[in-house]
Amino acid sequence: MILYTYQPQNLVFPTNDDEYSKQQTLPIPGGSLVVEATNDVQSGANKYRVVRLMSTDPNMYLNSNYQPGSLLDPKFITGGME
Repeated sequence: MILYTYQPQNLVFPTNDDEYSKQQTLPIPGGSLVVEATNDVQSGANKYRVVRLMSTDPNMYLNSNYQPGSLLDPKFITGGME
């Protein structure tokens, strides 16, 4: 079997399932975000670190709030694809 993908090998074939147990999918207008819950050291508040954006709208990928690694406040995430 040949697998053609742009993803790195460690994402396609993860070493353990603990990586995925920390992640959750949140609906946002226009798509979904895969995030991990983190604690912000400076403010001590819970935040979400963006792992991946899943959307069919190309303009969503230009939004700097949804870039992988950015931190989001949970109260600003509003539900999804209504």
